[in-house]
Amino acid sequence: MAFRRLPTASCILEVERKFRTLNVRELTQHGGIPYFRSLQKLPVETIRDSYYDKSNMLSSAGVWVRKRNGEWQAKIKKGGNFTNSKFQELSHVDEIEALVKRVIGIGGATCSFGLQPVATFCTTRESWIADGEFRIVLDTMDFHHQVGEVELQKVLVSNNGDDTPNELQKQREMQLMDEKLVTFMQTYAWAFSVGEPKGKLTAYFELLRSQDD
Repeated sequence: MAFRRLPTASCILEVERKFRTLNVRELTQHGGIPYFRSLQKLPVETIRDSYYDKSNMLSSAGVWVRKRNGEWQAKIKKGGNFTNSKFQELSHVDEIEALVKRVIGIGGATCSFGLQPVATFCTTRESWIADGEFRIVLDTMDFHHQVGEVELQKVLVSNNGDDTPNELQKQREMQLMDEKLVTFMQTYAWAFSVGEPKGKLTAYFELLRSQDD
């Protein structure tokens, strides 16, 4: 008997918790107690980001659209706050175009979806994979600001014929991911500095305002 394969729909979920900077000069597996079970340092990246918006309509709706190293990306806020964030990520141009059109009523990939660039900067990114699944990132921007985050990503798949996993599935999965992040950061508190982190866009716009004064 042949079985018909149901269409598979998926979405990328990301949960992250930010920190101000590392609390150690160099992050190593045995840099504090308890030790990381494993720690893999990834190659240093140079990232060029341009963020796009229109009269702050996207950011006010919890949507961020950017072109990262020439590739369009979008993040849709699904809960939390700046320090503790939950997102759905989009990377297909048609999905991003549909999202922009849904939020502000315009679209078009050939003209940056009808958006204008609001921030452009370069980032030097150091990153590590800890305990096999937690990605630790430390970003240093070219305007001398630093912020880090620990993140978990998961591809949530629907096999029941729906267009995408429903919101209840997404929220339930992101809650579990966030609980794992909390435990991870509490366990390895020696690695992360205390203090309120400041986002790269917040720091960028503060710098622009100070230069205009």
